[in-house]
Amino acid sequence: MNTANDTRPLLSPEQLTAEGQRITDELLKHMGFDATVTARSEENHVDVAIAVPENEELLTGRKGEVRQALQHVLNLMINRGGGSRYHLQLEINEFWKHREEELTDLAKSLAEQALTNEQEAVTEYLNAQERRVVHMALKGDTRVKTYALGTGLIKRVAVAPAGFSEEARDDED
Repeated sequence: MNTANDTRPLLSPEQLTAEGQRITDELLKHMGFDATVTARSEENHVDVAIAVPENEELLTGRKGEVRQALQHVLNLMINRGGGSRYHLQLEINEFWKHREEELTDLAKSLAEQALTNEQEAVTEYLNAQERRVVHMALKGDTRVKTYALGTGLIKRVAVAPAGFSEEARDDED
């Protein structure tokens, strides 16, 4: 019997791979997309990749907001609506890979800007997954620190010199 404290996955990685691929393929077919879906799993994490020949932007959105929503729905489906035993990461025509590279470059650029100007530099509003990329990109750079600005699900990330006092911030929100 599996209890709430049991951390063992109910599905083997092979079963999780098959389930992630199946639910994604099924959802896309219901949405009218002809797509190639592949998946691979490790422990309780499944990476699902979608290749679509056209209309990619309908699945990604301009900044990935649709991809993020689809990923959320697929996570609810794979977890049967409850809990977060499994994590499904969705990739559409390498959109997320390119977005991660873009955010990593942005983080490094903001770090240099913050150091040059000796004040914080701030991103646009980002979702949690995007903010994590920015934080992780600068985690090893001891010259700067990062912190989230705002409340709710969508926040900005500030990059500031390591010794920068947050009380000195110029709040313009």
